[in-house]
Formats: sequence, structure tokens, C-alpha cells
Amino acid sequence: MKPDNVKAICTDAHQLGMTVTGHIPIGMNAYEGVDDGMDMINHIHYISDLLLPKDFDPRKVKGMERLKVYASIDINSDEGKKAVAFFKQHQTVIDPTMALFEMQFRPDSEPATQMEPGIARVAPELREQLVSGGLPPEAAPYAQKIRQADLAIIGALHRAGVPIVAGTDQAVPGFSLYREIELYAEAGFTPMEALQAATIVPARAMKVDADSGSIEVGKRADLDVLDANPLDDIHNIRTVRTVVASGIVYDPAPLWESVGFSAH
Repeated sequence: MKPDNVKAICTDAHQLGMTVTGHIPIGMNAYEGVDDGMDMINHIHYISDLLLPKDFDPRKVKGMERLKVYASIDINSDEGKKAVAFFKQHQTVIDPTMALFEMQFRPDSEPATQMEPGIARVAPELREQLVSGGLPPEAAPYAQKIRQADLAIIGALHRAGVPIVAGTDQAVPGFSLYREIELYAEAGFTPMEALQAATIVPARAMKVDADSGSIEVGKRADLDVLDANPLDDIHNIRTVRTVVASGIVYDPAPLWESVGFSAH
């Protein structure tokens, strides 16, 4: 896609009061996408791509060589600092989908359920594609370095005041949102900040924070009731007892079971 097309789309969208989000088009980088009007970027790798060596084309290098280069990325480099300052200046919203990449980077020797226990509750038709895959032993150390580099990028953006919102892409239905929030805590967010990345921060990004995103008089009643405090341990976000959506109270168990998932 040509930059002029992106600019035209963003201009028309903004005139209609819309927000523009998505992938960075092939042939462009994240700087160009934001300069042409994109408000938000989906997937952290579009940020890490900015820190690659100038002569490296990720579309032409595959396999181990590609992993080695990505494993060397450093957010504290001059290019990393430049990227953080740029997105802070533009207040670009970043949707990392880190839970998806963690699944892709896991060693094939590590059970997927060890990383995401929610897989054990997924409908059988979906479970097989989630438990298969993973990287061979020789690739795993580089993949783990990439994972840490991506978390460092997310942490640096957050500390600079760049809005981070919790998205998941095609990972584990329902449960990968929990994992995304847990990963933000690993990246240096406080538990409250990690929770806000899935509540008030996206509400502000979508300009619906007058109606949603926090528990206040006059707002729509959307909330989870938990059995344990996530401010004590972020993993407690998984202890959902009751869900309230638009003021209607739901017991999650029969809803899980209605789509072939295990309730517990």
C-alpha cells in the first residue's frame, strides 16, 4: 500500500470522527504509518522492526538468522530512544498482542498449558491447534531473548506515557486477555496499570470513556467480580466468579459450557 493511500484513508476517517488502527502496510514502517495519520498500531513487532539494522530486510531473511537479528534488538539504543520519543510525541496507541507472540516463541518441549492453563478448558475442536507447534531447541534461546526484548519495549513505551491497550489476536479465546495483562505486569506495569490497559485506557482510545472503562455512577455496568484481589497478585484476574455486562448479571459457567468449553 502506498503512503498516499494511507494518508487519504486516515484523513477521511478522521473527518468522520473515526479512529484508524491496524497493521503497518507492507512497504512502510511505523513512523510513516503514524505520520500518515494512523492513531494506533496492532502488534509490537512493528515497533521492534524500527530497531533492526539499517541493511536488514526481515522479508528476505528467514529461520535462525532472522531470529538472531531480532534477538539483538535493544530498546535502550539510540534508535530505541528515538522510537519511544516519537510515539510519545504522537500519543500513538500501541496494541502489543504479546500473548500471541509468546505462544509462537515457546519451546516445543514446553507444554502450551504451562504457559496458558486456560488451554485445558478450550473446546476440543480448538485445543489441538493451540497445543501443537513451538520452536525447536536450537531456536528457543533466541526466541526467549526476543520475548524479553519485546517486553522491554512495552515497558519503555508505558513508562514514557505511550497508551498501551490489551489485545490478543488469534491466541486462546478468552484466556489470552488474562495472559496479556499478566505480561504487562512482567513488563513493569503495576497491577493497577495492567488492569487499566484492558479497561480505561482502551475506553479513552476509542473515545467511549464517558460511558465505559471504569466503575462510576452513570456509566454502563460492565465488570467482573473476582474471588481474589488482582492488586495483590495479577494472576488473580483469572478468578472470575460473576460477570456483569450492560447491567445484566451472568454466571460464566453455563456460558463457557454453551460453546463447548470446560467451566472449571
